[in-house]
Amino acid sequence: MSRIKESVEALIFAFGDGIKLEELKTRIKADPLLIKKAIKELNKDYVSRGSAFSIVEEGDFYRMRLRQDLVPLIENNLKTDIKRGVLMTLSVIATSGKIKQADLVKMRGSLSYQHVKELVSRGLVTTSTENKHKIIRLSPTFYDYFDINSKEFKEITEDIKRELDKQEEQTVNYRPK
Repeated sequence: MSRIKESVEALIFAFGDGIKLEELKTRIKADPLLIKKAIKELNKDYVSRGSAFSIVEEGDFYRMRLRQDLVPLIENNLKTDIKRGVLMTLSVIATSGKIKQADLVKMRGSLSYQHVKELVSRGLVTTSTENKHKIIRLSPTFYDYFDINSKEFKEITEDIKRELDKQEEQTVNYRPK
């Protein structure tokens, strides 16, 4: 079991964006129940020695995370590794809640196809097909990545939309004669 624990810990650490149980199973060549048991034991080990880390399950992925009480120590040093253009595309998706890919391309241009691919590979958005349209939505990982819960986020975006509507109402359209 110690070899499985070592392998699980190494792989979860190496796959910073997360690794699926199926991938762990394939690489370690061990039963998924043994892998899950190893993860539980690793977390117990971390707690018993006061480690700064834990292994969490986020959706289909296992990730190594810093303990919440230690986040303030490093918060100011964290920078996102997402490029500006991709982040802008993500912000359009986030404020829309869900959006047709065609509408996103109209707003952000053809580079948004690549941006969506990157966002899907990071697990921040998901895509599906509805009525022959590709629909893009935020994934649960988005909320974890940006450390906000979905309810808070929805309230914030609704507030922003209300403020934008107010500003639009106050805007005077000038048309010369």
